[in-house]
Amino acid sequence: MKIKLFLVVPFLSLLSCVSKKQVTATAQTTEVVAVNTEDPGKGLFQKQCAACHDLYAPNAYTAQQWEPIVFEMQKKGDIPNDETYIILDYLKKNAKPQ
Repeated sequence: MKIKLFLVVPFLSLLSCVSKKQVTATAQTTEVVAVNTEDPGKGLFQKQCAACHDLYAPNAYTAQQWEPIVFEMQKKGDIPNDETYIILDYLKKNAKPQ
């Protein structure tokens, strides 16, 4: 019995010295961001301009040609200034190259 005790005690003390490795799982998060890729000027262009006539393609005119057209249509269609500049910005970004 003493022999077994001499064998068991050192074995148990060795087990108590062994470090236990803790494994922790890291949580993976995903952020979802909604992006509105629609240009607000496009919607205003379609809404305001199509109310009176067929729409021209934005690349039908150069940016420089669009300016007088848009300001003339603003008067005829009674389009607010802020909307006019949004529409003009959209048309200039998508205008025919000069």
